[in-house]
This record gives sequence, structure tokens and C-alpha cells, in this order.
Amino acid sequence: METVHQALDQVAQRWLPRLLTQVCRDPASPHWGAFDRDWWHYRIRDFPSIILQQGGYALALAAQRAEPAAGRDGLRQLAAAAARFWNERALRRGAFEEYYPWEQGYPPLAFATLAMLKLAADGVVAPAELQGGAAVAARQLRTRFEAQAANQQVAGLAALAWCRRLYPELVPAAEFAALAHRTLALQTAEGWFEEYGGPDLGYLSVTIDCLWHLFDATGDARFPAAIERAAEYIQRQTELFPVGSLGMHNSRNTDYLVPYGLVRLAVQHATPENQALVHRLFAGAAAPGHFLAAVDDRYVSHYVGQSVFRAVLLLGQTPSLPVAAPAGAARAEALEEFTAGGHFRRRTADGQTSLVTLAKGGILSHFAGAAFVHDFGWVVQAADGQHLTHWWSAAWQHGQADGRLWVEGLLYRHREVASTPARHLALRLASRLAGNRLIGQLKQRLIFAKPPSSIRLRRTVEWRDGEVRVVDRFSGVPAQAEFRPAPRSSKRHVASADSFHPEDFQLLGGYRLARTFHRSAAEMEIVSSYQREA
Repeated sequence: METVHQALDQVAQRWLPRLLTQVCRDPASPHWGAFDRDWWHYRIRDFPSIILQQGGYALALAAQRAEPAAGRDGLRQLAAAAARFWNERALRRGAFEEYYPWEQGYPPLAFATLAMLKLAADGVVAPAELQGGAAVAARQLRTRFEAQAANQQVAGLAALAWCRRLYPELVPAAEFAALAHRTLALQTAEGWFEEYGGPDLGYLSVTIDCLWHLFDATGDARFPAAIERAAEYIQRQTELFPVGSLGMHNSRNTDYLVPYGLVRLAVQHATPENQALVHRLFAGAAAPGHFLAAVDDRYVSHYVGQSVFRAVLLLGQTPSLPVAAPAGAARAEALEEFTAGGHFRRRTADGQTSLVTLAKGGILSHFAGAAFVHDFGWVVQAADGQHLTHWWSAAWQHGQADGRLWVEGLLYRHREVASTPARHLALRLASRLAGNRLIGQLKQRLIFAKPPSSIRLRRTVEWRDGEVRVVDRFSGVPAQAEFRPAPRSSKRHVASADSFHPEDFQLLGGYRLARTFHRSAAEMEIVSSYQREA
């Protein structure tokens, strides 16, 4: 059986040429070390997206396993060039751009600074060469706090920790301690960190990676303790369901998990649960259908690539993890529970499992062996635009009655925002004038703000012998409205979401669907019966 090490090593080997293609490799070019290929090569972007400089850290990690020695030297030189390019850009007005000029974005500030300071800490580049950029970054990291996307805040705190480690005068101890306390308070009792209103397994795995960075920089035992609680949550959420089928059930729709933090936990705390989690998620990482196969070049350069290379190096230094799995009897125990994160989890004694995301209008995934059902709700097309049921919100109400699970609330209105030259011109002007004060307004418009619709939904889900029955009752329906089953695609803008998954083409397997529509005046009832095939 292929080990996790072998599987991830194959991924790393495939990704290294992709990484090297993204970076400018010409020492005679002023762009040497730039990782934004759309900027330095295709010239279809008029600024370099600096968050991509993290690819330099991945190259330095790859250098530790490269053969021959000339390859190692070349990779380290490119990694050093990436760090110097980052430093040059960090010293410019409106630095830390990701999506538009003069952005001063928090993700490029946090993630790119962390990766570049790790290069300095590892001796790839002299710390003195990055001190100017580090000073600019430290000033921003000390005064900004990203509470809505905790993975970014944890990355920013880790960057600040390594800045303090390398340049103690830039980060006062009391300020760091206060930020650390405030950041750790973002973790919930269930173990997840806030991500746009709820839990997201992909970003939680990124958070775990960054918590290890924090521990390595500080030695503070609170960070491994937070890692263990977070890993326990991922364990609970994934033990019932096939790997890679939970993207639409995440608050930010992230389709992947990163390996390093979970692998390190399994190595250092080799419990059967920790080892089983790593094997469940990554033993098939080299397979074409694994979620890592759909990671695009941006995220190979971003934190996903470095996490894979870090995991490969760690596993190469340790014995192969044994294949471990929880006892079958434990997995077969019946379960029905509501979670504080907005889910309903169900398992029958014969091993059938279901996940209903209550905070997303009751979207449903159900598994019975190799058979499966995914029901992601509805898109109602009306004259005034689209009305969605599958929108993450704390406003959805839910409960159980008469043996049925129910979810109720208003739909959310949606209009697509097209990227146009006029809008980009306005964005550049506003960014030049407002700086990072613009970010909150853009997030509210593009990510959070969805006005409630006048259409109301009450969804009930009932499990019968060999059948899952879903009844959707809509009221306040406009005339001529059309009802379309929602695809495996969220309307919330998240850059890391919408990787390809086989569910894009097939939401049903081993079940047949019988669906009826009953319309009267301003109401619509849709009955969906998913019946197990013989």
C-alpha cells in the first residue's frame, strides 16, 4: 500500500516544475524572483500580486531534497531572489498588493511576510536584506486584526512572531502578547476558528500550519493545544464522509485541506486518531481524483505548495506512518447531533451517513457505501435576478419535528458582478486615495452583503428505509419564476473555492430521483424523493 509520504512526494514532484514556471528565472531581469507570471511574462496584469511570493519558500523547501547539488543551489538562489523581490515591493507606497494596485491587503501582508521571514530564518537570504520590508510589515501587523478570516489573522500573528524573532526591536513583547491572546480567542469550543461566519475545514488546516509556525517561533504551549482542538474538529467532520466531498458544506466553500500541520501532529502525537486522519485525507493524494489534483497554479505558489513540500520533508525524516483506522464498532454507532458550527450530522447503525448544513439553507449530502446523494438547494430565477437558498447565514432557523429535520428562512438575492475596464479604473482611483480603508467596503459588497429576498423557504428532510425525502415549500414566489437545482458552486466569492470536483457533473450515484412540482398562486412545493437503487 502506498504510504502518505510516497503519495505526497509524487505530488511535490509534479508541482515543482509548475512552481518553477511561475517564477522569473532570469538573473539579468529586474523581475528576477517575481512569482506572478501574469505580470512578468504574460504582461496581462499591471502589478505583481505579491502574495504569490510564497512560492519562494516552497522552492527553498524543495531544495532540501533536490538532486544533484546544482539543482539545490539553483533553487536556493531563486528563493533568495524571491525574498529580495518581496522586500523591494514592500518598501513601495501601498505595498502588499494582491488584487489591485495600492491595496495594502491583509492576506498578502500576512502570508507573504511569513514565508519571506522563514527564508531569512533558514539562512536562504541574510536577515539584514529583508529588514526594511519587515519593518513596514511589522507596523501594519501590529495595528490590524482580521477577525472574520481567522486563518489570515493566525498567519499574520505567525509573521509577527518570526519578525520579533529576527528583529526584536520591531515588535514589543507586550503588543505581541496581547495580539496572541486575542487571536487564540477566535477558536470556538468545538475547535474551529471563525471563517466568514462559520467553520471551514480547508482554512482550518491552513490555520493549523500557521499555529505550528507560531510554536516554532515562540515555544508557547498554547499553540499546540489549539492545534489539537482544531484537528479533533476536522477528525469529527471527516470521519463520516468521503474525502473531498465537504467543500459546499464549508463556510467558505474550500475544496482542499493542506497536509503539513496534520502530518506533524500525527508524527509528534502518534495517536491512532491522528494517524488515521492523515491517511484518510492524504494517502490517495497522488490519485487524479484527489482534491490536491485540482489545486491551481496560484495556490501551488500560495500556501498549499509549501505545505506539501514541508510535509514531504518531515515524513522523509520519520518512519512511515502505519495504516491506522478507528475501530469499526466505533464508526457504526448511531449518531444524530446539531453542531454549533451550523451543521446536522447523522449516522445510522448500518453505516449510512448524512451531513446537512443548516446555516446554508439545509444543503444535504448523504452516503450509503458507494452510493451518494448531494442536494445543494435551489436557484430561483425571477425578473429581478436570482434568489438563492444555498447562502451561508446565521439567519436560517432550524429544528426537528415529527421525525423530520427542518430549516426555514428567507432566500438571498444575487446579481453577478462583471469585471470591466471602467470598474477597474474606478477601483484603482479609489485605492490610490483610500488605501486599505477600501477593503472593508469591497468585502461587504463582494463577499458578505446579500440582501434578503421576499421569497421564504421551509425545507424538511426525512430519512426513510432506502429513501431520503426532501420537501421544499416556497412562499412569496414571483410570477414566472423558474426553479433550478443549485449546482456544486457557491455564489460567495472566495478565491480558493470552485476547484473542479466530480460532483460538478454528478450529484447522484446509486440513487434515483423522483421529483414533483406543485404550484399554486405565489407558492411552490417541490418534493424530491431519493430512492436507493436495487
